Amino acid sequence: MALTFKSPAEDLWQPDLLGDGFCWRPLPLADGSTATLVRHRPRKKLRLPPPLRGIAVLYVHGWSDYFFQKELAEFLSEAGADFYALDLRHYGRNLPIDKARGLDESISPGFTTDLQEYFEEFDAAHRIISSAHPGTRFVMLAHSTGGLSASMYAAANPDKVDALALNSPWLEFQASEIGRTALARIIQAASARNPHRFLPTVDPGFYTRTVSNQFSGEWDYDLGWRPVNGFKLTAGFIAAVFNAQAKVKKGLDLQMPTLVMLSAEDYLLPRWHDTATRADVALNVQVVAQRSLDLGRELHVVRLPGALHDVFLSAPAVRAKAYRSLGSWLAALKTRQRDSQLASCIRAVLPEGSEVLDG
Repeated sequence: MALTFKSPAEDLWQPDLLGDGFCWRPLPLADGSTATLVRHRPRKKLRLPPPLRGIAVLYVHGWSDYFFQKELAEFLSEAGADFYALDLRHYGRNLPIDKARGLDESISPGFTTDLQEYFEEFDAAHRIISSAHPGTRFVMLAHSTGGLSASMYAAANPDKVDALALNSPWLEFQASEIGRTALARIIQAASARNPHRFLPTVDPGFYTRTVSNQFSGEWDYDLGWRPVNGFKLTAGFIAAVFNAQAKVKKGLDLQMPTLVMLSAEDYLLPRWHDTATRADVALNVQVVAQRSLDLGRELHVVRLPGALHDVFLSAPAVRAKAYRSLGSWLAALKTRQRDSQLASCIRAVLPEGSEVLDG
């Protein structure tokens, strides 16, 4: 029997809780905390030619969440993409590590005072992925607050991020910019005094009720890592979100193709209604759709009737449309003619001496 030798980098990967085809590796960070990078590699042979070969996807979760979207990973891998996902510091797979190190006694889950802190794990993931898959297009696929962080990162690193796909990104406060502006000074003052100060709970648990298979949903995940009513909100975290949303409002001027996927409707009332099973219960989707116009130069917005806050956790018929929308948009990235072919056609019709950019 032939021996199989692994590189030192390959030895860092360990079997993941999601089962066959999934593994993870730690990402030690400068502040002593840890992030986790998850990888999916299908065991079966892919169809030839897979439509998304040459694309590497990095998934980033949102607030009070972690990566468990196994079906999404399997879809993208089946289509030929190289799939990775992050559990950010103080989330998900990193919580037991925090507890073992005693960090959970001083830092609550999800705590941060600046969403740009996550740039460190984004950079680490990018280095690993680009090294493992040289020449591929690097795409960030991010949900909710993760979408806000990823947008900031893409704006700061246009040379690293080839495309950005946002799944119900938290680009603006639920009560609109006016509400955010009114609250911002109060929250920022509270954060300056004590960023760890807990704020009143605002999550009634409707999202969990529609998603978890321990209630009315179909998805199996750890309610300790993704609590029914979410993590306790801190002044520091909300101040960080408000600061990032204010930057989006000023315009990020993203230079890469950007996809925004949202439910067609929201349900933000405090009492349960069956509408919550077919709507976004976390965001004002009209406000977010409008704010997405401030992201950048090339924007594609998809509104999905019946979708939940995480469109990829919606009912099967809805998420099938979400997969198709995401997949076709990613496939289009491969067929974009950014070379001299189109540039030469443009030069042929413009006045002589006009500047033509190939990108």
